[in-house]
Amino acid sequence: MNKKLPFGLIVFILFLIFFDAVQQKYYIDTFGLLPEGTDLSLVLLLKKHFIRWLIWGFFSVPCALIIWRILVSNQQELPVKSILLTALLIFINAAFSLTIISVYDIIDQQLSINFNLFLEFLTFFTFQKGLTFLMASITLSMILYNRSRAQTIESQFVEITDLKRKSTDLEQALNMTTQHEPHINIKTGNKFQPIPISQIVWIQSDDYCVKIHTEDQAFTLRKSMKALEEQLGPFSFIRVHRVALLNLDFLHQINFDTSIIKLSDTTELPLSRTGAKALKNKLKQSAL
Repeated sequence: MNKKLPFGLIVFILFLIFFDAVQQKYYIDTFGLLPEGTDLSLVLLLKKHFIRWLIWGFFSVPCALIIWRILVSNQQELPVKSILLTALLIFINAAFSLTIISVYDIIDQQLSINFNLFLEFLTFFTFQKGLTFLMASITLSMILYNRSRAQTIESQFVEITDLKRKSTDLEQALNMTTQHEPHINIKTGNKFQPIPISQIVWIQSDDYCVKIHTEDQAFTLRKSMKALEEQLGPFSFIRVHRVALLNLDFLHQINFDTSIIKLSDTTELPLSRTGAKALKNKLKQSAL
């Protein structure tokens, strides 16, 4: 929360206390509102107005706590019900404050309390302090509202920052995994995309290039099939046809009668005689 806001409210209330005391002192002295021989000093008037605002502040604390709970529980838009409840709390706070101020002032003046006298004092203080109490309560509510919105934004920012950090950590972990795992670099414009060989299902010969098939997509690489066969031979790759280099990890089924190989992703590859022979030898070597 901007610390200037509550500080500004306190300074404004102190100004009102001073202004009300000076104004009251002026009317008393100018129009002779007190009986002859009596006097009210400015210090005493300041004390009286300070006590009245102190009473308002006392009732404002629980009121502010309830309003804060309403604002925090509605972190998006405030429903009409919450706005009306906040307004009702402000009026209740002002009513309680004016009631206690009226009773206190009657006792302070050593008068006998009765309903008519109480009503007279309450009416007087309602006109004198009612509007300023309401404005002060509304200002306090706005400060609390701004603080609750700021807290929501801060918590969302922390969540986004934490999410970004986790995303960055995951990306770094994936990059490290890719860097340490054998891979093939696919050039796209001025960029290189590493494809781990464990993700390569099969490689297809395509004129002077090859197509590298993963489970999700295919990449074109300008390289000979023969060169790839030599490089990938130690990693469970075997040439099953003139146009197909297979990753045995994705092998699903072999039909030597029809010369068809089925992969785990339902892809079918042709099987040549040379490829069938090499595949049988490879499978015998890896069999228990």
